Amino acid sequence: MIFSKLKNKFTAIAAAGCLITSTIAVSQCQAKTVESEKNKTPRPVIWVGDFNNFDDAVALILVAKDPRYKVELVVVEDSFNTVAHGANTVYNILEWMGNTDAEVIRGAYHAVEEIQYGANGLLATNAQVQDEHAVDGKPDFQQPNSSDFKSGQWNLERRNTMGINLYGQYVPGPWRDNGSTLYGTDHLIPRAKTEGYRYTGNRGMSFEFQLAEDIILEKIDQLKKKPVILNTGKLTTMARVLAKASDAQINKIKSVIMMGGGFENFEPFTANHEAACFGDKSRNLGGNIFSHPSFGCESDFSTHQEFNILLDPLSAQWAFDLLSKRKVKSYLVPTNSTDMAKVQLSSIKDLSEKGTTPEACYTAKLFESIREFEGGDFNGNGDFALDAVIRLWDIIAAHVLLDEDKIEMDIVKSYIKVDQLNPGLAKSDTPYDPITFDPMVGKTMLSKHGEGKKIKIVMGINTDAARQAMIERLRDAKNSAKSGPQCGLASK
Repeated sequence: MIFSKLKNKFTAIAAAGCLITSTIAVSQCQAKTVESEKNKTPRPVIWVGDFNNFDDAVALILVAKDPRYKVELVVVEDSFNTVAHGANTVYNILEWMGNTDAEVIRGAYHAVEEIQYGANGLLATNAQVQDEHAVDGKPDFQQPNSSDFKSGQWNLERRNTMGINLYGQYVPGPWRDNGSTLYGTDHLIPRAKTEGYRYTGNRGMSFEFQLAEDIILEKIDQLKKKPVILNTGKLTTMARVLAKASDAQINKIKSVIMMGGGFENFEPFTANHEAACFGDKSRNLGGNIFSHPSFGCESDFSTHQEFNILLDPLSAQWAFDLLSKRKVKSYLVPTNSTDMAKVQLSSIKDLSEKGTTPEACYTAKLFESIREFEGGDFNGNGDFALDAVIRLWDIIAAHVLLDEDKIEMDIVKSYIKVDQLNPGLAKSDTPYDPITFDPMVGKTMLSKHGEGKKIKIVMGINTDAARQAMIERLRDAKNSAKSGPQCGLASK
C-alpha cells in the first residue's frame, strides 16, 4: 500500500559505514542522526500494556515503524516484571524505530492486598479519599509514605479497590525471567540515547506524581487528531480512563483495540479441535495460565483464564461495560484469534534471510531463542508452539490496527461478561488465589444483555496472512532501523 508521506522530525540513532564481520552481529560503530518518515498527519496511538514479553516488543516495532501511526503515549502496567524495565524497553524500541518524542508512564494501581499493605509492609489508611482525582462511585485509598510513616504524611499514589490484581505469582519463574530479558535477546536492541528517554515515574518525584488516567485524558485533550487506544495488558488503567472521561474526551477516541480473554464453543476452543490440550478435547477452553507443557493437562487448572483478564477481572468487566455504555468503537482480540497464530520455523528463516532489516533479524533471533527455551519442535511438524504457550498475542492485536484488510477477521458482536471472585473468598485465609478456589475467575463470556454499543470480538483471523504481514513489515526497508543485528552475511 502506498501512502502520501511527509518527513516528521523524529530522530533515531543509526550506524553508518560499519563493517560486519560475523554472520550475526551487533553494530558498535559511530552513530549518526537520521529521520524516519511519517504521513503528514499520522494517527496518534496511546498504548497500554506491560511490555514484558516477546510479543509486546515485536508489536511495538511493527506499529512504531508504520508511517500511518505515531506512538504518542505508552502506559506500562504492573505485570510479572517491573514497570521500569518495561518502560525502558519501550524507550529503546521507540528510538530504534525513529520515535524520540513519546512519553512513557506507569499505569494505575489496583490490588486489594496493596490497599492493606504497602511495599514497606505497613498498613494503609482505612479512610477513603474523595477529591478531584477520585473515580465516582469507587473507593480510593492512599498508601502510607514509606519514608515518613510516623509523621502521618501521605504520598499522592493511590490504590483503587475496583478489582484484585494477581500480578505474576502464577507465572512460572522461567517465563518471568525469559520474558523480562526477551529470552536473552534484549541486549541486541540499541540502548536509547535521546535526552529524557529513561523512565523516571509519572512526571517526577512522588510529591509530583500524576495518576495514569489523568495523564491519558490530558493527552487526549491535547491531540488534534483522534487517537487509537491499543490495550495489550490488563484493563485497570483503561477502566479508570473510561470512568473519568468527559463526553467530549470519549468522542475524541477513534477506537479501542484490546487483547485478552477467550471464549468457549468458538474455534479453537471446541471439543474436537486439534488445539485442545494433549488429546483431552474438553480442557483447553481459552486459558493461558499454567498451560505450559511441563505442567500437563492434569495440573492445568486455569483452562478458562487468560492472563490480561485474570490480572484484574473486575476492571475488565467495568471497562467492557463502559465501552459499550459510552458507545466507543471497540475490538477485543481474544485467544480464539491468537492460539492458532503461532511462530513457525519458516518464519525464522524468512526473517533472517540475507539483506533483511535489523528489526527482522532481531525478531528472528528472538524467535529462535524462544524455540530453544521451549525445547525445540513439538510433534515433529516444524511448528514449535503447537502444544506450548507461545502465541503471537499482542502481534495479532497490532495487525488488527495495521492490517485489518489483510487478516480476514471473523467478527462476533456482543456484550461481554467476566467471571468474578465469589464474595466469600475475600474472608478466607488465602483470599487472592482464584486458581485454587475458583478456576473460572476471569473467564470471558458472551452476553445478550447490556447497554449501548456491542463490542466487536475478533473470533478468528487468517493466521497465515497475519504471519506473512508480520514478516513483510519487519523486512520492509521503509523506516527501518539502521543499526542492530545483521543476518545472512558471509563471515569474513
